[in-house]
Amino acid sequence: MEYTEITLDLIDVTAKDDSTPVATDIQPFADTTQLKHDDLSVPDYATLEEGFFLLDGSKTLFPDAPAGMDFGYWSQSMSGADCSFENPPTLEISFAEQHTSAGLTLHFLPDYPALVNIQWLTLGGVLIISKDFSPNALNYFCDCAVENFGKLVITFKGTTKPYRYIKLRVIDYGTFLTYADTDVVEAKITEEVDLISNTLSINMANFTLHSAADDFNLMNPQGVFKLFQQGQKVHIRHFLDTGPVQMGTFRLATWQSADASTGQFTANASVGELDKTDFKIGRVYVNEPAGNIVDAIMASAGWTDYEVEDTIRSTPLSGWLAISSHRTALQQVAFAAGAIVDDSRGSTIRIYSQPPTYNHLIPRSRKFSGGSVKLLSYISDVSLTAHSYALKADAEQIFQGALAAGSHEIQFDSACAELSITGGTIVERYANYAVVSVDTDSEVIITGRKYEDHPVTYLLAAEKLPAGATRNTIKFESATLVSSTNAATLAQRIYEYYQLRYQTSAPIILDQERAGEKVALQHTDGTGYTMDTIEKMDIDLTGGFVASATLIGNGIDIVQAYYTGEIYAGQDMGVL
Repeated sequence: MEYTEITLDLIDVTAKDDSTPVATDIQPFADTTQLKHDDLSVPDYATLEEGFFLLDGSKTLFPDAPAGMDFGYWSQSMSGADCSFENPPTLEISFAEQHTSAGLTLHFLPDYPALVNIQWLTLGGVLIISKDFSPNALNYFCDCAVENFGKLVITFKGTTKPYRYIKLRVIDYGTFLTYADTDVVEAKITEEVDLISNTLSINMANFTLHSAADDFNLMNPQGVFKLFQQGQKVHIRHFLDTGPVQMGTFRLATWQSADASTGQFTANASVGELDKTDFKIGRVYVNEPAGNIVDAIMASAGWTDYEVEDTIRSTPLSGWLAISSHRTALQQVAFAAGAIVDDSRGSTIRIYSQPPTYNHLIPRSRKFSGGSVKLLSYISDVSLTAHSYALKADAEQIFQGALAAGSHEIQFDSACAELSITGGTIVERYANYAVVSVDTDSEVIITGRKYEDHPVTYLLAAEKLPAGATRNTIKFESATLVSSTNAATLAQRIYEYYQLRYQTSAPIILDQERAGEKVALQHTDGTGYTMDTIEKMDIDLTGGFVASATLIGNGIDIVQAYYTGEIYAGQDMGVL
């Protein structure tokens, strides 16, 4: 049976980072701050708790020096023969801001307690609600929707077996809702890749869910709408007879109630998250490996789920990154390094070079009628501006203004160095901005040496035009990591891309293909194949797993080209 499954992480996305968990009843090697980690991995250790493990080698020996290793929270106290504690261990969690969640999901190991009490309090310490829970699983959801809490007190009142410690690995501030089959009314995904990274597309999911429990009724105080937050994760899988296909991890963007039982949602893939925050600490680079710049961008964005192909990582780049969104900064690196950026079918942002040949075969048996082939406009010339940044000889005024007492961030319109200030103190200094402190309201002047750009334009022009064609130039002027070192190579890459003029639009039954991949596409009449690259797919998960695909290629039959030697650079392949 074919169906789609959508899981919503109904989690307060800011609570974990904002939390400060503290416990006095704790083993000396344990660390409550580890409860804030999403990826904490704790081995199944053998301990001397009564009747705890068999001598069969199934558990890991406890380390001789456990300090600093992953444990989460382990209580110092052990329950007695009646499974109760003389003084129940307590975990207190404070927050700097108010939070709202559907409850708490507690992740225990290797067994769960018998009884837990949770108190939700305001930021001022006023009790909102106190509730007991009896866990029945290692990953247990304490179902209690509470708004605007600022503190938690979790008390572990007993264990399921005598002589046991409390062992808590992770706390999630919320739960997970899964909708499948007929509860997924509609689900569509758009995957798109720019093959030269002139822009970084944001993949999207649009879906409609049904709930018989009136979860999506805005007026229902027990509904889930008030618990939705931008940035919550959405996991989408499509189940075929052959098994599940991962369709991606997205972040919730918008939601609305169509009626009491129906909710409509949009969600963005990972690149969309990079568009929400700014990369400020860019600077002037000289032969800097692209991987180092990517690492700095991702660290600034707080994003760890990415991978960079070794060839791209080692590519040297020179130029400047101005203050921009993290998405724009990554686009600048990818364009200059000749990379593709893609986040389809998962949460990982992958940065890689285009493979030389196809990954999948799309026979006409997987193509529907109604497709079309369009000949794109002919590009004869590529004009690419290379940038070279050098410090000016003399210092000049960079900023002048009246500032109130306090701290201020002053952003620059060009990279600067050797800053000095009157009327205040420079607390932090970077190439693109400075943070200054002013004791009293005063006139502040910042001086320094600016970096000056010395641009050079590279023109790659076709020597001979096709019959009837006129010159048509496409210009790239704002790629600030393009320098004299890589301009010629990039111009050639861009030129070759624009020679792929055959754009095919075709509805296909999807298999494993995704945007950015090369495929061997069979002609509608079955006479041969062309090698095309998928630039975009609009995928209908509830309409038969059909994708409206947009592909580009050179229109050459790859079987014939193999024998006639007409395959263009990087397209060598075996005979179909």
